[in-house]
Amino acid sequence: MDWKFLLGLIGPIGAFLWSVYTWRTNQDAQRAQNEYQRKEQLYRELLRSVTVFYKGTSPPQDTGPFLEQYRLSWLYAPDDVVRALETFLRTQKQETPATQRDEMGQKALSELVAAIRNDLFGTVRIRTKLSASDFGHYS
Repeated sequence: MDWKFLLGLIGPIGAFLWSVYTWRTNQDAQRAQNEYQRKEQLYRELLRSVTVFYKGTSPPQDTGPFLEQYRLSWLYAPDDVVRALETFLRTQKQETPATQRDEMGQKALSELVAAIRNDLFGTVRIRTKLSASDFGHYS
């Protein structure tokens, strides 16, 4: 075989391999972006519905939307988010005195928000340095 023939063959093969690599990279980026948007929408609804516990009513009224988001989280959220959500719900039981429930609930909610942030940012490979202690509670 002639070396010029082999050299001529390497160019198209290299271009083909590069185009496959570029296509694959773009597909991965698009998939990550779509997953981020999907998770953001779901987490937004979850955090919007958790405000029922912020209102100061005892017991909280109309927890239906929150509980629906809680059930859906078992389908889309990773283990650490589901565990943080479970911990938060355990703090909201009515047997606990209101002051203790509020204090434990704030800590558990901070952990939940931090777990959500880590999952959401991890989807698009962005590191976050914020933790649960950085989350403020305002109502």
